[in-house]
Amino acid sequence: MADEKSKEAYGNGHKYMHTSNPDDDNEEDNAPAECGVGSFKPAALRMCASISVFTGVYSFSGLLTSTLSSYVNSQVTTLERHFGFNSAQTGLIMAANDVGFLVMVLFVSYIAAKVHIPRSLALVTILFGISGIMCAMPHFMFGAPSPSGGNVRGGDVSNMTSPRSFRSFSGQICDGVNDTSSECNVDVTNNGLSKMADKEDPDNRARANAGVALAVIVAGMVLQGIAKTPRYSFVTSYVDDNVDKVKTGFIMGIITAVAIMGPAVAFALGGAFTRIYVTLEGVMTSLAMLGPAIAFTLGGMFNRIYVTLQETDMHFRHPKWIGAWWLGYVTFGAAAIVFAVPLFFFPRRIKGGKRVKKPASVAQKVNVIKTVSTFLTGFMAAMVRLWTNPVYIFVVLSSCFLLFSVAGGQSFTPKYIENQFSFPAWKANMAMAGMMLGTACLGTFLGGYITKRFKMGPMVSLKFVMAMQMLSVIFTGLMMAFSCDQPYLYNSPGPRASADTSLGGCLDNCACDNDDYFPVCGDDGRSFFSPCHAGCLDIVGKSYVNCSCIEGGTAEAGMCDYGCPMFYPFMICMCCSALFGTFSIIPKLIIYIRATEARDKPLALGFSSFMSSITGWMLGPICFGKLIDGICIQWEHGCTGSGSCRLYDNENFRWKLLGYQTAFRFMGFVCVVIALIIAKVTNKFDKVKDVPKDLELEVSLINGQKGDNHTIVKPV
Repeated sequence: MADEKSKEAYGNGHKYMHTSNPDDDNEEDNAPAECGVGSFKPAALRMCASISVFTGVYSFSGLLTSTLSSYVNSQVTTLERHFGFNSAQTGLIMAANDVGFLVMVLFVSYIAAKVHIPRSLALVTILFGISGIMCAMPHFMFGAPSPSGGNVRGGDVSNMTSPRSFRSFSGQICDGVNDTSSECNVDVTNNGLSKMADKEDPDNRARANAGVALAVIVAGMVLQGIAKTPRYSFVTSYVDDNVDKVKTGFIMGIITAVAIMGPAVAFALGGAFTRIYVTLEGVMTSLAMLGPAIAFTLGGMFNRIYVTLQETDMHFRHPKWIGAWWLGYVTFGAAAIVFAVPLFFFPRRIKGGKRVKKPASVAQKVNVIKTVSTFLTGFMAAMVRLWTNPVYIFVVLSSCFLLFSVAGGQSFTPKYIENQFSFPAWKANMAMAGMMLGTACLGTFLGGYITKRFKMGPMVSLKFVMAMQMLSVIFTGLMMAFSCDQPYLYNSPGPRASADTSLGGCLDNCACDNDDYFPVCGDDGRSFFSPCHAGCLDIVGKSYVNCSCIEGGTAEAGMCDYGCPMFYPFMICMCCSALFGTFSIIPKLIIYIRATEARDKPLALGFSSFMSSITGWMLGPICFGKLIDGICIQWEHGCTGSGSCRLYDNENFRWKLLGYQTAFRFMGFVCVVIALIIAKVTNKFDKVKDVPKDLELEVSLINGQKGDNHTIVKPV
């Protein structure tokens, strides 16, 4: 038996006695890397045991999971319409992802060196797929209202599922009767008889079970957060263990660049799926059409092709349009499960890579109780050093303020675009897709290039971050200058009632329900609160006719398109704000690793990620959701109580959403200024002149420690 040599390993406050056999090292280094599972390791698969093949396979898998994580942001309005969620509830859904991440991040960091990384990545990718399908389950559990069609005259609803379904999709017409009780407790049939409302009506069932639906979707998002925790750190370790150090940054750059595309794909395909009516029929046809290649096309084709799973006369501006939000979850969830399988076949170590040392056994640990005590003491001492490092703390606070603004604002920007510029949901999502793809990729790349090109040290990086955040604040503030007037609703009730006397007594014979908001656009270009408030007596196909308040006498569902010209300057400012924000990502990482002692660097990075997750990605959507609920001026009222908001005060929406974003970005800028002043006064970085030569490797490893979607993947 070969002689064994003992090694003492110190790390994170632990002391272990590690033994290894040099013969084992040589045997593993000389043995060919075999791909397969168990005894199934055919020679034909050995050609796949290369880092290039792994990069290609994992990049596509990472694209699917990154897209799945961001997909919910593109479906806020659709989920609210389907289940009656308010913005605070959809904010909770978006925040749940990071709850799962925070719960598991420490545990995953502990087991990273003890697992078979490719197989672990395969398992968490499958878990990602399951979480996606889980998020889609409420649709299959509670169904969705079927779209109305055909000709209905004079309130003849004999061809409808129920009169309530008719009114739900067509709004109240001028019939001289204001009987709101028929919507919930009693339905009046076409032969004059009464019956209890159909509790199995999908429109009723989905909203009646909104609490269950919310719990299921939140659980699915938490599961996503758990699944995403190990992915980026594991793949970074695997790449670094199997290639030369100088190549790690390049390979991780490829994987990261593909992951960056994920949020853009989510918004682009979210725009596509919101153009598909939410019904069960035709699922297999849609899944075949929306194959894996769609992830690389960014859903551009869907911007030009109208696709439905069920025939409907409704259009995108119809007040009751519900997009197929579940289709994205099913598509990407199933694809993630399928493309996780190849990851099982990669070996623990590719030939030529560094030998992955097995962890010391329990029997080899020296004085466990003392070790734990030493670890806790060291941990607390390190935390004290971080908290008493003002430059580091103020830079972390800057990131917290900035990410709170980004996470909260980004979550509801599609909703803002829909309401402010009168866009359908799919068009708002397409706008977000273009903005995110361009700014996230370009800004992050240029920020890293500038850092390396000019060999920026921590002091120069701090000044650069200050300048970029100031520009981001300016352009975010400029976004408030570009807005549209609140759409004018004729004959609207309440404090915002229109004072147009030219309509005379066109509603004298109508008993309109002032809670039944269902906007229609008259052929004279004027929008009305509902068909009843327009004096419409009949419905033919998808048109309202015999409307006494409309000059031409006809109207269609939905608000009129007022053609506001401010969208493009608004988007230019938003792109500039996001671009300058992403410029500062890499320089800020340099500040993190140079502002702390070498022994505290891992904890410093982990602590900054932890704080950013809590204050930004977790609290941001929830707080902004509550804020947006406060500017609603017309809530939906149904059998199950108050539901989603139907009409917002656009002026308040603009000042609060963009104003709070600007304010928090400005507070982040102030924190950077304070950090710069302290660094100058204390000569913090006098001994650090230039950027380290191994910047690419160091940055790639930093990204791995911070976790997926917490650095470059989500634009700042």
